[in-house]
Amino acid sequence: MRNVSPPRTFRALSLDLWFTTLYYSPEREAQWPADRIRSLQENLRTRRGEPLTSSDIEAAMDQVHSRMRAGNSGPITVDPEETLRLYANALDAELPAALSSFSKAYSAVGLSEHPPIPNPEAVAVVRALTNRGVPVISITNTARRGATWHEFLRDHMGIDFSHIVSSADCGAAKPDLSIFQQAARTLGLAASEILHVGDRWELDVEGAQRAGFGAALYTGLWRRYPDGLYPPTKPALSDSTTVLRVENLEQLLDGDLFPTGR
Repeated sequence: MRNVSPPRTFRALSLDLWFTTLYYSPEREAQWPADRIRSLQENLRTRRGEPLTSSDIEAAMDQVHSRMRAGNSGPITVDPEETLRLYANALDAELPAALSSFSKAYSAVGLSEHPPIPNPEAVAVVRALTNRGVPVISITNTARRGATWHEFLRDHMGIDFSHIVSSADCGAAKPDLSIFQQAARTLGLAASEILHVGDRWELDVEGAQRAGFGAALYTGLWRRYPDGLYPPTKPALSDSTTVLRVENLEQLLDGDLFPTGR
């Protein structure tokens, strides 16, 4: 971990989710759209009671997502229940009577069937800091609810965050200030007392800094990026002397970054 001067100490840690806490192989990630389509086929019918084809559902999803993007949003900033309403409208389909239960299940669809891969470094850091009394949260851009991730990570990955702040819950995604501000409110701390660590310079470093958080760039899972997933981070940015650069998350446990809990 490269040191920066002057050093700072923090009262809480925020970890990015993708390619910081978790990662996926291209094969697993490619299964999730199919899992979502399958779930919609099983739970939606046309207003005439007819089943929907996967091609009809995929076309409706593409249409809805295009409209979202035109309005400067997207599935990662819309609650799953509202997304389901938009899909049903595009398909001229009936939603299940138990929409709340379906939306909760839809938020989790694919996770158990094709789970992501936990980063053992993140598992160790969350456990160690929690034992010290230091709260650890995640701030993540995701179409799933924070509660969905919290339950899955706790029960299936052994990663028990204090809170997960999801863009789908907040209606805003990193690097938007509001998702970081929501995280600070959730923790009940000043932004300057929280260190956010993630793998994307423009989302996790610049976004956190603008919100007043401490920021660290995590490079340990860059090698796991599927080809073409992200544009490369410019070396001039990642070599900044004002930002911590972390190759192994367990380096966060060294020194006095988190000297005491609350």
